[in-house]
Amino acid sequence: MTHSLLKNSQEYVEETYEKVKTRYLLFGKDIYEMLKENEDKIFDNLKFYKATKLIEKTNWEKAEIENSYAIFDEGNNSFAIQLVPLTSVICLHNELTQVEIGDWNGTDYYTESIKFIKKELLKF
Repeated sequence: MTHSLLKNSQEYVEETYEKVKTRYLLFGKDIYEMLKENEDKIFDNLKFYKATKLIEKTNWEKAEIENSYAIFDEGNNSFAIQLVPLTSVICLHNELTQVEIGDWNGTDYYTESIKFIKKELLKF
């Protein structure tokens, strides 16, 4: 069973970080490496997923197989990272809040994403 923070309209398979690094080479890909190098407590609690098929009728025609998904879960606290190359956004969310961060104004979307994770999702 996958995590409740993943859309239940798709089927997912868990993948290793090594597999993610070779499969997902698009927008936002370096967020995982930055977390691994600078925020190991966060990175060590991530599980990575990819969508494999659509299992429920939606307004999409097919599963979002091009995306990358990661779930942080340490029991009492969890959040999701979704990398969406078609719209060039990093989606971050938990059960209470969500944000989409991109390169709309030349912002450092990696720094902004990590800041949001720590301040809003983990309350560090």
